[in-house]
Amino acid sequence: MLAAVVPSVNGKWEVKETPTPRPGTNEVLIKIHASGICYTDVHATKGALGVKFPYTIGHEPAGEVVALGEGVATRKVGDRVGVPWLQSTCGRCE
Repeated sequence: MLAAVVPSVNGKWEVKETPTPRPGTNEVLIKIHASGICYTDVHATKGALGVKFPYTIGHEPAGEVVALGEGVATRKVGDRVGVPWLQSTCGRCE
């Protein structure tokens, strides 16, 4: 898959081919049709957010579900989805 990648702290952003991830338990794989890139990605590039490099930038994507991990019951392949900037929750609501 093509991804925007930062190879190292303060590195130049590169668009390159990377391995397609596989969804884990309770995860879905999304084919991204559009993704935000903003100043949060600049902070990550500068090493301010504690990310591991190489780091794939971009967040708040919109696209379609193309694979389901074990345990996923509320989504199906083909669903159109958008993802907010949210890393974790208590898990009590969808």
